[in-house]
Amino acid sequence: MNRSIAALLVLGTLGLTSVAVAADSGEAVTFHEDVLAIFQENCQTCHRPGGDNVAGMVAPMSLMTYEEVRPWARSIARLVQSREMPPWDATDHTAGVFLNERTLTQEEIDTVVAWAKRGAPKGDPSKGPAPREWEDTGGFLIGKPDLIVYMEEPYYVGDDVEDEQPNFFITLTEEMLPEPRWLQAIEYQPDAEFVHHITGRALIPDEDGEVDVLSENTFSLGSIAAGEDPTIYPPGFGNLLRAGMVVRLNVHYHKEPGPGSGGYDRSAVAFRFHPVGAEVKHKVTWNTIGAGAFEIPPGHGNWRVGSSRIFEKDTVLLSLHPHMHFRGQSMKYTAYYPDGGAEVLLDVPEYDYSWQTNYIYREPKVLPAGTRVEIEAVYDNSETKLDEYPFLDIGRAVDWGAQSTDEMMAPFLAWTYVEPEDASAILAAGAAGSTGGGE
Repeated sequence: MNRSIAALLVLGTLGLTSVAVAADSGEAVTFHEDVLAIFQENCQTCHRPGGDNVAGMVAPMSLMTYEEVRPWARSIARLVQSREMPPWDATDHTAGVFLNERTLTQEEIDTVVAWAKRGAPKGDPSKGPAPREWEDTGGFLIGKPDLIVYMEEPYYVGDDVEDEQPNFFITLTEEMLPEPRWLQAIEYQPDAEFVHHITGRALIPDEDGEVDVLSENTFSLGSIAAGEDPTIYPPGFGNLLRAGMVVRLNVHYHKEPGPGSGGYDRSAVAFRFHPVGAEVKHKVTWNTIGAGAFEIPPGHGNWRVGSSRIFEKDTVLLSLHPHMHFRGQSMKYTAYYPDGGAEVLLDVPEYDYSWQTNYIYREPKVLPAGTRVEIEAVYDNSETKLDEYPFLDIGRAVDWGAQSTDEMMAPFLAWTYVEPEDASAILAAGAAGSTGGGE
């Protein structure tokens, strides 16, 4: 079932660890003594007044107090037990690998379920944790931004518009950015409900002041779509932003046309920078290695599309971001190493269009020169998809297209090429290396 329709909760957080709580069947499980700590570490980042906005996914209720949680106890238990919440679609074999992992341990799941089954008792507040203090970040997952860049003027999307995808160009002034700074994190803030997605690039004007989005003098500023995490770079990695550059925002507006459906939008992109003076040696590339031409036959429920790329130099991966549309069923990234070994980097067996997670490595992943990364995407254009998306036309062939009712095969990666000595140093510092010899 599609979580954007069925789920009542968003039990997840960015980069927080889980709290182990026993759920002994012979002991009473209460909210304050057993369950509250789990919610504080895994739920309240979103489920609180002014909580985090995960790319337009806003928690519908607060889970700060017993009085707020109690009416939802059964729903919480059901969604936690089914692992629909917290929202995390990768298989368990990469447990602990990604910084933004949103999962509960089996012990925590058992605790919440046992509590709900026993009538959700309150317990003794004096025996539970104190209320958690939350920094006011303005709803940004990256923390309080160093710079927020808005569209220069509000843009009106008319009542008759179904899809529109304009570009907006904002020049960075010295007032905005007095000195060059290395990007550490990027997060978008859509301003209207009909913002479907946003992509961004930093452009360097030529001597005539013109900008070319296809020029080599550009770099990606990532993107935002439903449920997508921000872009985050570890120490030593990033891209340099300076005054005079132009930020291009490509905004896709999508809605049902009709009287009163239009409105204004003034979306923004927020930046956090590495500390002044920090050594940033590695510039980051963010791009897809997907297939641009394919066709899914009418009624086919298991159509496979593949793509691959050979990384000719030692490479460091920072994140993986599967992107498909409504018919997307699964996506897998597999690395084939020069020594003959192979490793599944990421396996998303049940892709959810409403939670387009950007899987951010906790430690940079080093791939030796000559590694081939293969992608397999599976699409469902059959009747089974109508349970989730009844408006789909499964009687037509579907090919690549920008509309959500078309399809994309866009496995994004953030990476940088490094010299062999840098790869060795990164590995020595604790980064994840290849596991040649098998999965």
